[in-house]
Amino acid sequence: MTDWISVIIAFITLIVTISIPVQIMKFQRYTGLMSTYMSFDFAHALQSIIKFFYKDCSSDIERIPEEYKKRFDSDFTGKEKDNGVENILHYHRRLLNDFFLELEMCRESSWVLRRKIRKDWTVNEAYVCKILIYMNKAVEEDPEMFMDISSVKYERMPKVKGLNEYLSRFYNTLRRESKSMQV
Repeated sequence: MTDWISVIIAFITLIVTISIPVQIMKFQRYTGLMSTYMSFDFAHALQSIIKFFYKDCSSDIERIPEEYKKRFDSDFTGKEKDNGVENILHYHRRLLNDFFLELEMCRESSWVLRRKIRKDWTVNEAYVCKILIYMNKAVEEDPEMFMDISSVKYERMPKVKGLNEYLSRFYNTLRRESKSMQV
């Protein structure tokens, strides 16, 4: 009988020994994302996307693909391209897109992080995700813009759900939650 108890205790110890570092790594990943969220580049990108939505699109979600195409063309042609990468809307979209993708992957990795992210993030971030979804849609529908962001020139990328699947899930999760952060 004591042999069975010893085996069970050893098995439980093994599981706990493996799971604790895994959970720590998941929280470290989330902490790294929070550092990114507080960085100047992230704040600048967020402000740029919101300003684009209000100023260029006149707060009309349906105008995003058309206005983003115009902005993309002007950012990469003519004198505007000399402004530097930190002032290009396309760069800001990609920065925020990657951030929210990582945040969704963190949320999916742990039920504890799901609860924490629901508390830490608001519906306002969900609206930013919605703007990004429409901007991504413009990129996916325009072969010129899609080729410019692809590392493989002149080859079509396979049709997959892509980043919008993660942004949509994250948007829907945040949209249903409270309108303000819980501290």
